[in-house]
Amino acid sequence: MGVHLNILLLEDDELVASLVEAVLTGLASNIHVKHAATLAAASNIWRRQGADLVLCDWNLPDGYGLDLVRIIRQTSEHTPVIIISASSDREHVKQALHLGIIDFIAKPFDMATLHQRLQTVFERINTVKPAEGAILPPLDHWLEQALSEKLQLPGELSAEQVTPLLGQADSLTPSDLATRWKNETALITRLLQLANNISLKRSGNAISRPVEAISILGVEMSLNCAMAMALNIARGLTHPRLKEQAVLYQAHAEQVAAIARAMAISINLDSASCHAAGLLCRCGELALLRTLQDYIDQGGHPDENEIENILKQWGPRYGNRLKIQWQLPIPLRELIGAVHVVPSHATRKALLVMHLASLRVASRLRGPEAERLLRRAGLDQHKWLNAPDA
Repeated sequence: MGVHLNILLLEDDELVASLVEAVLTGLASNIHVKHAATLAAASNIWRRQGADLVLCDWNLPDGYGLDLVRIIRQTSEHTPVIIISASSDREHVKQALHLGIIDFIAKPFDMATLHQRLQTVFERINTVKPAEGAILPPLDHWLEQALSEKLQLPGELSAEQVTPLLGQADSLTPSDLATRWKNETALITRLLQLANNISLKRSGNAISRPVEAISILGVEMSLNCAMAMALNIARGLTHPRLKEQAVLYQAHAEQVAAIARAMAISINLDSASCHAAGLLCRCGELALLRTLQDYIDQGGHPDENEIENILKQWGPRYGNRLKIQWQLPIPLRELIGAVHVVPSHATRKALLVMHLASLRVASRLRGPEAERLLRRAGLDQHKWLNAPDA
């Protein structure tokens, strides 16, 4: 996609890798990270694709980070390499510097420090700016290519929202954070994704509730994820039209989530999953807006009159791609889908609740069909038909 800054990240701890990747992609919109968990995988990536910058851990399941550096130095003397390791004694640092390492970052690290160190490195190597005169592909090709890469959402979480919580980690519970972050769509999806990566490997079970995700990750790691997202300065939308659309989509998702939760509580269903599904119901469009912003940042000029059609055409495809990328459990995917399409033969009342919540937000909870769905769900028709418009 346009002009990339390709980064190779060698880290066998998946959660640490996710945090480092979040910080890296937050430094500029043209950064793309290839993650490898073993020396062999990283060596293959280097030999096939190379990299503009390499970050690697010291101790790996099949060798050492310096082994990768030696492979790199066989063909490139100048590719910048950063070591990230818990082994920061003088001898290790001397070995790394001998091979031309430009920085050594010791674990454990906090997100603000990592962000500052990496930002300094990027300024030093001066490679985060797109090449002058770069030719962008047509917008349709750009959007299609994005579907084959890791999609991201625009984020509005600020460091001021997270920093005070870091000092309270010992007293906070997963329930506390789930309540505090209940409308932070991008953060909730990130936590669900990371937790499902762990849960699927441990037990084969997927999860769909934010509080479960935070419990699996732990409060401290969840706070680190939030801080990494807050520092991701490249994730915000700056184009006025895109920003306006994002606000509308986010407001719609929050309304659907709140109404679905209330409906679910009234008939004793899993309200947390319904709330999460509501928050995620516009993620495809939000990721698409982020991709359009990236296109603009690289010098592209989409026709503003076509943005609405682009969102209608590509939004569902981006939404489906995200469901797979995030490894969302099938029941949660179905809940999200029910927001947009009436569940004609559904036996799960939660699916009906999601569609009814969507109709309620659109002020379309009237007529024989809506009343039939309310009856099938077991919801109080008088209460929901006569409530003030959303």
